[in-house]
Amino acid sequence: MTCFRPLLTALVCLVLTLVVAVPASADERILNYDSDIRIARDGILTVTEAIKVRAEQNNIRQGIYRDFPLTARGAFGRQYRVGFKLLSVRQDGRPAPHFTRESGAGIRIYVGQEGVLVPVGIHTYEIRYETTRQIRFFDDHDELYWNVTGNEWIFPIDKALAQVTLPQGVDATDWTAYTGAFGDDGTDFRAGSANGGNRVDFETTSPLGPGEGLTVVVSMPPGSVDRPSEAEQRAAFFHDFRLDLIGGIGVLLVFVYYLVNWFRRGRDPAKGVIFPRFEPPEDVSPALANFIENRGFGNGWVALSAAAISLAVKKRLRLEESGGDTVLHLDKSGRQGADAGSGLPKGEAAIEKWLDGRGDALPLNKANGKSIQALGRKFQSAISREYGNVYFHSNSLLVLPGILMSALTIIAMFVFLDGTEDETGFMILFVFLSVFASIFSGVLGGLSTPSGRPVLRLTVMLFLLSFALGGAALLAHVVTGALGTLIALPITLWVLLALNIVFISFMGAPTHLGRKVLDKIEGLKLYLTVAEKERMNMAEAPDMSTVHFEKLLPYAVALGVEKPWAEAFESWPSSAAAGAATASAYSPGWYSGRSFDARHISDSVGRTASSMAGAFESSLPVTSSSSSGSSLR
Repeated sequence: MTCFRPLLTALVCLVLTLVVAVPASADERILNYDSDIRIARDGILTVTEAIKVRAEQNNIRQGIYRDFPLTARGAFGRQYRVGFKLLSVRQDGRPAPHFTRESGAGIRIYVGQEGVLVPVGIHTYEIRYETTRQIRFFDDHDELYWNVTGNEWIFPIDKALAQVTLPQGVDATDWTAYTGAFGDDGTDFRAGSANGGNRVDFETTSPLGPGEGLTVVVSMPPGSVDRPSEAEQRAAFFHDFRLDLIGGIGVLLVFVYYLVNWFRRGRDPAKGVIFPRFEPPEDVSPALANFIENRGFGNGWVALSAAAISLAVKKRLRLEESGGDTVLHLDKSGRQGADAGSGLPKGEAAIEKWLDGRGDALPLNKANGKSIQALGRKFQSAISREYGNVYFHSNSLLVLPGILMSALTIIAMFVFLDGTEDETGFMILFVFLSVFASIFSGVLGGLSTPSGRPVLRLTVMLFLLSFALGGAALLAHVVTGALGTLIALPITLWVLLALNIVFISFMGAPTHLGRKVLDKIEGLKLYLTVAEKERMNMAEAPDMSTVHFEKLLPYAVALGVEKPWAEAFESWPSSAAAGAATASAYSPGWYSGRSFDARHISDSVGRTASSMAGAFESSLPVTSSSSSGSSLR
């Protein structure tokens, strides 16, 4: 039994050795992180980092990389760029192959040769570099605030050391350090002065986990490091904030340009006194009233529907609901003269002429989508060409310089970027995405708000634009990681787009004639919307009658108040003289179909008007796109 005791002891020792060795062989870590920081009088830091690692060809296969931030946080919490110059890279005492790659926030130094594995074992990497603009200046002291190791290592660090040597003849007045993850204020360190106070040594007292690091702070008397001159500070300020300055100047110029031109050309003439008017303005058709009120065709199909009803009331058109479609039939019984369009306003004449040459009837359905689209263009063109500059000026040429200045501002920011590949990529990707974001905001904002409420539409568009551009910036940041240094770009672009959208919306203004006609249209609209009881108290108000109702019905449709006007007509029997025809017996001769109910005239009229506009809209080809300044497609 005694003879087996040495053998048993040897086996136990072998097992213990294997147990200890197995986890060690798989444990890649930084054994020692030694940083020597030397501060020169001119503020340049020369840093030598000796990083001793155990490599097991798991994560450390071809070498290591070291991330160095190229930005620091300065005045107003804004980031500024620091200087960096790589001096040398060595591995195990010999020059090592390496390359660098800049990102939006820093530079990554790759050490090792591609395709060549690092032998398993312990290796020391030495990285030597210079950096500038790292000293912080206060009234009572100068300070170095330095993250020695960084906080993004995936390996634990057994020990971290730092030696900070101050300029010749300068002694440290105070020092401290922090350990742990970013933002932590751990105290697992010891520190002391050396070399008569000209150097401060730091050393961790416990290992640092993955993602943890050592940050040191050393204070020295004011003036220990040469402070930048005023000229150097100005140059640094303009360099650090060049994008902010370009964006700010561009925004200011665009705003001043638009504001001056809006005061000169874009302000509306003074509004007159609005009072109920019982007749439409002279020589103003229902479609033209819609055109003037909306300063263009905010919704061309409403104007076209009003024109069609106006033709029907004049017995020159008949509306029919047949098989789920609205059909427009020419009715020549009310025509004045042999020629189509004779004696009619421009828009209505365009409709009659167009129908006259196409079989006298037009079902509003998908099969006739292209024909309806052509009709819409003819209708719009007839009115715009005749009255486009009579009642209001769009001042569209005035917005071109504003748009050009906005584009030049973004181009200038790109030219003066002088950034990394990631920053350039962010700018290109963000601007590209912003184009689609702006189109999306405009289309969705236009579809989600009524055409007669420009302020609401504008508010919705700007709200959607904020989210769309924010999403574009976030997506570009996810791809490139460069938003932190380029925050001025999305802010500038948003403000420029908002300025252009707002001033383009309000740059157009009525002419003096247009303002007078608008006052009359508002007076007519006021009359069309008052209750019957109030209408009876109006001096000189005409008595309600079928003729009076039908005469103003197309205007009510054009101005979007057909329902209150129909309700006034519906309440007529309670105030009509005995023996007079009542609204309950009303049956329009220009309309045939099931949707009209004489017992509920307001609902029927509103349904007829909205269904016509909807029929025009829904019959269009799906693939068509909106034309400029109109919903006619």
